[in-house]
Amino acid sequence: MTEQGFTELVQRLTARAQRQPQRFRLEVFALAAVGYLYVLLLVLGALLVSAVLVVICFVQPILLVKLLKIIWLPIWFAWSVLKSIWVRFDPPQGRPLSKAEAPALFAEIDRIRAAIPGPKPHQVLVTDDYNAAVAEHARLGALGWWRNYLILGLPMMSAMSPDQFRAVLAHEFGHFGAGDSRMTGRIYRMRVLWGRLQQQFSERGGFFFKRFFAWFGPKFNAYSFVLARAQEYAADAASARLVGADPAAQALVIAQIGHDYQESQVWKPVWQRVPHDPEPTARPFAQLLEGGHRYGDWSDAEARLQRAMQHRTNWSDTHPALNDRLAALGKTAAVPPAAGQSAAAMFLGPTAEVLAKEFDDRWRAGVAQPWRERHEQRQQERRELITLDEKAAGDTGLDTGESWRQAVLTETVHDSATALPRFQAFAEAHPDIAEARYAIGQILLRQGDESGIAIIDTVMQQDPNAIKPGAVLIHEFLMERGRVAEAKPYIDAWQARDELEQRAAAERAEFSPKDHYLSPDIDDAQQTRLREACAGLGWLAKVWLVRKQVDVFPEQPAYLLLAKPRWYKRIKRAQAEAELRQALDLADTLTVALHSGDLKSLFKRATKAEGSEIYAAR
Repeated sequence: MTEQGFTELVQRLTARAQRQPQRFRLEVFALAAVGYLYVLLLVLGALLVSAVLVVICFVQPILLVKLLKIIWLPIWFAWSVLKSIWVRFDPPQGRPLSKAEAPALFAEIDRIRAAIPGPKPHQVLVTDDYNAAVAEHARLGALGWWRNYLILGLPMMSAMSPDQFRAVLAHEFGHFGAGDSRMTGRIYRMRVLWGRLQQQFSERGGFFFKRFFAWFGPKFNAYSFVLARAQEYAADAASARLVGADPAAQALVIAQIGHDYQESQVWKPVWQRVPHDPEPTARPFAQLLEGGHRYGDWSDAEARLQRAMQHRTNWSDTHPALNDRLAALGKTAAVPPAAGQSAAAMFLGPTAEVLAKEFDDRWRAGVAQPWRERHEQRQQERRELITLDEKAAGDTGLDTGESWRQAVLTETVHDSATALPRFQAFAEAHPDIAEARYAIGQILLRQGDESGIAIIDTVMQQDPNAIKPGAVLIHEFLMERGRVAEAKPYIDAWQARDELEQRAAAERAEFSPKDHYLSPDIDDAQQTRLREACAGLGWLAKVWLVRKQVDVFPEQPAYLLLAKPRWYKRIKRAQAEAELRQALDLADTLTVALHSGDLKSLFKRATKAEGSEIYAAR
C-alpha cells in the first residue's frame, strides 16, 4: 500500500470511528482475531501435512528414505511460527513507589479511580523521563496474566501544578478504565508477531504469508492507528470531566513546552560545564524540583507554544497535535502561570528529594566515564586551537584544512559569534566549499538574522545533501516567527528529498535476478587489494563484485559482493559475511551474498557482468 493509499484509508476509518466508536473497536478486535486465526490455520495445516507423511511412511515403508528428507519441513515451519507467536516483553522499568512513601499521591489515585472505574495499578513506578503512562504487562506472554503499572516521570511532576498533574493522572486512568492500555498491548504484540513472521520466512516459506501480509499488514496498521488516536481524545475528555477543562488544557500545554524549558534552563547549562569540570558535579534532578515549574518566567515560552500550535495532526502520529487536542476541549492555547507549588512537592512530599537524589546519583555514575572523555577531548581541542592560532599568526600561515579546522574549533571551544568571522573569511578565500557558507547561514539563523535564509537556500540548490538539514533550519526559523505560509515550501522540499532517498534506499535494499548488473568499475590497485584480502580466507573459492543499475542517484553506486565457498568447506552465512567484511574492509552499506541454493538465479545473473570476477582460488 502506498503512503497516499494508507492516508486515505486512515481518513475513511477515522470518520467511521467517530460515527460508531463501539462498532469500530469490535472491528479492530475482529481484525486482530483474523490475524491470529490465519497463523493458527497455517500451524495446524503444517502439522496435518507432517501427520499424513508419517502415516504414509507406516503404510508404505519403502517410501521412508525419500520422505525423511521432507517430513521435517512442515514440522520446522510449524515450530517457527509457534516460536514467533510466543512474544514476551519485559515489564516497564522504574523506581517502585510505596504508599507509605507518598500517601498524598496514593490518596489522589484512589480518588480518581473512584470517579473513573478501572483496574487498580499493581505498582506505581517513578522514572527520570518527562512522561506519564499506564502499561499492562502480560507475564505469561500470549496467555495473559496481566499486571498493571502506573508510570510517572519525576521531571513532569516537577513541571506541573497539582491540578495540572491531576489532569494527567485522570488522562492515564481514562486509558485504564477503557481498557485502552491492554488493547494497545495486544495491538503492539500483533505488530511484533507479524514483523517476526515476515523476518522468519523472508527467505523460506514466504509464499504462505506474502499475499496475506500485503492485505493484513497495512489494514491492521490503519485500524489500530485510528483506534489509538481515538483513545487519546477519549482520555482527554475523561480528564476534563473529572478535573475541569482548564487544568486539562494547561497540562497538555506543559506536556509540550515544559520539557523544552527544563532542557534549556537545567540540562543545557549542566552539559556546558563539560569543558570546565573534569567530573560531573551537578544535581540536575534536584534543580528540577526547585525550579522545573517556573516556565511562566521563560522568555521563549510563548514562542515555543506558538510553534507547537503550528503543527498539524498528520497520518504518521497516533497522538493528535496540540492544536486539535485543545480544540476538542474547547480551549485556546496559553502559557499557564508558574505554579506556586509543583505536583512533585504536593504529592511526593519529602520523598521527592529522596527520588531526586537517587536519580542524580545514578545519573552521575552513568555519565562519569563519557563526561571525563568529553572533558579531555575539549581540553585537547582547546590546545589544538591555541596551536592553530599561533601558526596563523606566524609567517607560514594555515593551509585550507587547517583554516577550516580553526573555524570549527573556534565554534566548539568558544561560541558561534566568535567563530562567524573565521567562517566568513574561509568562505571568501574558498568560495567553492559549500560547508563554509552553510555554517555561516546556520549561525546567522541562530542569531535571529534572516539573511541566513538566502545563504542556506543557495547551498541547498548547489548541494542536494544540504536540502534536508537546510530545510529544517529555515522551517524552524520561520515557524518560531509565525510565518507558516513561508515555511511550507521547505517542508515540501524536505519531503521531496526524503522521498527520493527512500526510493534510492529501496532500490539498494534488494538485489534480484531481474535486475541489470554492470562491471564494478574499480581500478587495478583496488582489485589487487581485494584479491590479496580474499586470498587470506581459506574457505573462499570465488568472489565477484558488481554494480546494480539504479534509477535514483545513479552517481552513487549500489555494489553487490558475491562469494562462493569451497565445496568441501562448511561455514555459517553470518560468520562468512562477518569475515568477508572484516578482511576486505567493506562498508556497511555494501551488500554481501553467500552462494546457496536459493540464490543460484541471482549468482547466475549477476556474475555474467563483464569484469565482475575479482578472485578465484587456485
